[in-house]
Amino acid sequence: MPKYYVTMRIDFAGYLEADSEDEAEKLAWTSWGDTMDNEITYDGVYSIDVEEVEEDEEEDEDEDED
Repeated sequence: MPKYYVTMRIDFAGYLEADSEDEAEKLAWTSWGDTMDNEITYDGVYSIDVEEVEEDEEEDEDEDED
């Protein structure tokens, strides 16, 4: 069975109260998972990238033996 490497970019957005942009950025890094206490919430999927991973020949030989 083919194997794929998938990268998902998911947006979270909202408003944070902070004394500076730097503080707001620091808060955002820790607050996106805790949506009960702030305004940062899931905003949508930005993109999904899929890349087929070529398997090593050695792995294929092992699978053929089974």
